Amino acid sequence: MSAGSGLKGEASGRGGRASGEVGGGGAEGPGATPATWRVIQGAVVILAAGFFLFSLREMLNPFLIYCAFIALLIPFRGVRGHAHMVTVATVLVALWVLQTAGSLLGPFFLAFVLAYILDPVVDRVSAHPKLGRTASILVILVPFLALGVLVFAVGLPQFVGQAQALIGRVPEFVAKLHDWVAGLTPESLGFDLPLVDEGALLDQIQNLDANSVRSLLETWGTELAQRAWTAVLGLGRGFGTLINVGGYLVLTPVLMFYLLRDFDLIVARAGELVPGRFKSGANSFARNYDKLLSSYLRGQVLTSVIVGAITWVGLLIVGFPYAFLLGVTVAVLGVVPYLGLVVSLIPAVILALISDSVGISLLKVAIVYGVAQGLEGAVISPRIVGGSVGLHPVWILLALALGGFYFGFVGLLIGVPIAVAIKLLLKRGVERYRRSALYKEESTLSR
Repeated sequence: MSAGSGLKGEASGRGGRASGEVGGGGAEGPGATPATWRVIQGAVVILAAGFFLFSLREMLNPFLIYCAFIALLIPFRGVRGHAHMVTVATVLVALWVLQTAGSLLGPFFLAFVLAYILDPVVDRVSAHPKLGRTASILVILVPFLALGVLVFAVGLPQFVGQAQALIGRVPEFVAKLHDWVAGLTPESLGFDLPLVDEGALLDQIQNLDANSVRSLLETWGTELAQRAWTAVLGLGRGFGTLINVGGYLVLTPVLMFYLLRDFDLIVARAGELVPGRFKSGANSFARNYDKLLSSYLRGQVLTSVIVGAITWVGLLIVGFPYAFLLGVTVAVLGVVPYLGLVVSLIPAVILALISDSVGISLLKVAIVYGVAQGLEGAVISPRIVGGSVGLHPVWILLALALGGFYFGFVGLLIGVPIAVAIKLLLKRGVERYRRSALYKEESTLSR
């Protein structure tokens, strides 16, 4: 009896536990099925992965993606197209680096450009038996830096003072313009301006308010100065500001010294990196590139500075106002051959037309600018450039505009070198096309 009752108790206990489990399951409802739990767990994993990737969006910059891309391409080395993909990716990430860190790289690019310009001078001076390369660099850099500090210390206040004086005379200029336009009519102009209503233009000139124009110019001048200072120095905040300012004032001369000292070694080491089968073509390209680029950097830039100085001194001698301002304009715009002369002449002619003695002022401008350009064409350019620059003015202007727009000050430094490389590559591409069977076949059919 006791054994039977024990078995019944155990069975009833198991039944109670089973009924309890079933009852518990019924209390939790249908959401406790395994399939439902898998859906919930999958959703949680997806959300967690999404939040994780969202938090990493700042870390996944183009440089890390580039490194991952190059690593993924390692197994495909030697496969056709591998080198082209790596080259394209490298160029794209280099452009991204220039866009994001161009202000920090500015001193390095500026030092390299200056070292490239001064390297031939150092080579000639170091050829002296009593001067080594380091001593030759110091002989050149010390006067060069002293002259730069002197020009900055003396020229900048004079430039700002003349610009402010010119803005202060705006009411006088506007009054003279009103007097000149007062008796004019569209019929008396003697010419027809395309796409311009001459009557409306004369009315707008008559309605000019001198004080409004002066305020506008002062506002533009302030904004331009702030933007130029920010663009040149690439000012950031805090420690970045100190790095940038210190970089241009201190780091650039130091970098230029070391680059000049080892410039020939750097060029030789770069040449050794070229594979043997490409060495002949690379050397030919490098020679043509150096010839074309040096004719611009060492020729046109130096020529424009000399012509600007001649213009400044000439205008100062004849007593023309704002001589230093106009001389700086000639030097800056003169980096674009031919076009710079025309553009820099416009402000001088305008100042002559609004002066008290128009005829004499125009004669002064004609004499000074004529002598300066005559010396450039007959003496300066043949001795410095030694021939054609080889770059069309529009090509140079486009390179400077695009480089400055996309990469700021660094873009101005690398715009022309990149334009030279593109021109040589296009020239080689055209030559290869003319040697191709496709071109020869088309030429034969056209005959």
